[in-house]
Amino acid sequence: MTHLQQRSKEFSDDLSKFVSKLPDGVTEKGVHRLRTTIRRVQGLVSFARPDLGKKQQKAMDELQVLRKRAGKVRDLDIQIGLLGSIGNRSASADRRALQDALKKKRARQADRLTAALKKVETSKFLKRLERVTEKAVSGAPDNSGEPLQAAQNELAEMAEEYSSRQVLKPARLHELRIKLKLLRYRAELAAESEEQKEFIKKVKGVQDSIGEWHDWEMLAASAEEQFADRINCALLIEIRSLLAARFSAATTATLNLLIACVPPGKKRPVSASSTRSVAQSA
Repeated sequence: MTHLQQRSKEFSDDLSKFVSKLPDGVTEKGVHRLRTTIRRVQGLVSFARPDLGKKQQKAMDELQVLRKRAGKVRDLDIQIGLLGSIGNRSASADRRALQDALKKKRARQADRLTAALKKVETSKFLKRLERVTEKAVSGAPDNSGEPLQAAQNELAEMAEEYSSRQVLKPARLHELRIKLKLLRYRAELAAESEEQKEFIKKVKGVQDSIGEWHDWEMLAASAEEQFADRINCALLIEIRSLLAARFSAATTATLNLLIACVPPGKKRPVSASSTRSVAQSA
């Protein structure tokens, strides 16, 4: 069994387990594991690019729907956790009110995820996905280092592409967050090595920094919706302040990564100091 075949089997087994267990209890950990497993399956298929039939492509489309359903629950879990980390006692009443609103939304999204999981569990969804992953690795060359090399090359291309950007605005940072996540999952398909571990560590560190900013951005949006009629809401002001700090940290980490990975002789990304005005307005 090749390395990719082994990884493919692990993904299929994990996906089957989470799809069958989650309807009995949509736990925070279970939702996170389901979502990351789906991402890894999608990363494998994206890397191998197998020729899929209509039913197999439909299974991949259903997988995308499940990921989005799980993502909505996961986003609310993260927001509830962040809200609990804010220590402003004067805003405790507002914090409880927002927390209650988020928990109600979470319950609705969990019900929708459960319904979607029960629907695919009774269909041939898992069997078709298993066939998809088998097909993805059946014709792939037994080159366990190829996924890492592909990820490294793509990161270098990204660094060159963004070298002409004057600032990393929020929309651009969102785009990079998704791309870095996909690169990380692609690198994970390679056989373990010190080079692979270092690459994943480097990319994941920046991905986590951007992800933390994104999490606070979602919480800020929820707070703005909850307290739309209160401009001077202390909780909202504190969340916005924390959001600006996370944006500054994310842009700095991202630019440092791009600077380190840009091909020699190419234009370097601008200094992180040029993003201060954007961070202040985030």
